Amino acid sequence: MHGERRRVLVTGATGFVGRHLTRALLVEGESAVSVLVRSERRIDDVLGGDRERLRVFLGDLGSEAALREACRHVDTVFHCAALGPSAYGPQNRPEDYARVNVEGTVLLAREARRAGVGRFVHVSSTGAMGAPPDEIIDEETACRPESPYQRSKRDAELRLLETCREGFPAVIVRPCLIAGEGKRGGDLVRLFRLCRRGLFPVFDRRLDVEQPLVAVDDAVQAVVLAAAKGRSGEIYLIHSGSRHTLGAILDVAGRLVGNPRPYRNVPLPLAVAASRVTTSVARWLGRPPPLAPERLALFLSDRRIVIDKARRELGYEPRHQDLEEMLGRAYRDFVRTGQL
Repeated sequence: MHGERRRVLVTGATGFVGRHLTRALLVEGESAVSVLVRSERRIDDVLGGDRERLRVFLGDLGSEAALREACRHVDTVFHCAALGPSAYGPQNRPEDYARVNVEGTVLLAREARRAGVGRFVHVSSTGAMGAPPDEIIDEETACRPESPYQRSKRDAELRLLETCREGFPAVIVRPCLIAGEGKRGGDLVRLFRLCRRGLFPVFDRRLDVEQPLVAVDDAVQAVVLAAAKGRSGEIYLIHSGSRHTLGAILDVAGRLVGNPRPYRNVPLPLAVAASRVTTSVARWLGRPPPLAPERLALFLSDRRIVIDKARRELGYEPRHQDLEEMLGRAYRDFVRTGQL
């Protein structure tokens, strides 16, 4: 890029995707990078010596004044901040997801539009789709979100698409499960913990179902490409480009944790009954259910997600397909950070 540097804002810069994106933008050196964070405490830990190269704005997605100030004099907004599904501790309430993921996105987009931002890239999730029944899934597949988290991600997309129809230049990127360093909690650490104990549940021996992954580096690549080439009002699905099966993932995870038998088969009728009972009890106790019905549906869905649109329109080409590498990076980081 020649001439004046692009001026960008990254929300959620101390989170998983946000930190990798921020680092990539700093390495690129072609952007003047601002970040919106809730606290300065983690910035040095996350970004190290690059702190002095950042403009730091304190605030959250509910702070209109902070968002307004952060969006001033910015060309591009990368919206990575979100409230993720509960993994441990008290369960997030539906209103928490709505406040952060929906209303926070709407407020940020409003302030970005008011400031004249030229491109807004929203990092969504395939969770916004729920568990579609279709054999082949692309951007035209109907969404069927069920959990509060899933509904909040889809509602945020819909609200953002409304602003696009009014002329706001926004693009949505939907990554699947992201693997890499820097994640706190989530599906992969639960996978490794259960595999270590030989307790990962496989329902009706369905080891053949596809479970797409994407390396965090490739997720960042797609987000950056979306800012440069994405069409306003469009959604782009991304993953590694390989058709990984649950069986292959469990085989690699088992080797990493040192357990050659990392899973147990669970008959489907038993799984359905257990899901209903444990979900009711967990929600009564205010805790995340171990196997909510929507998660069971995801386990059973054969997720053949097509990424042709991202390849064709963005020039997206994932660089990481090897499960040993993708899962190995995540596993070693979980061990290093004391999560395993």
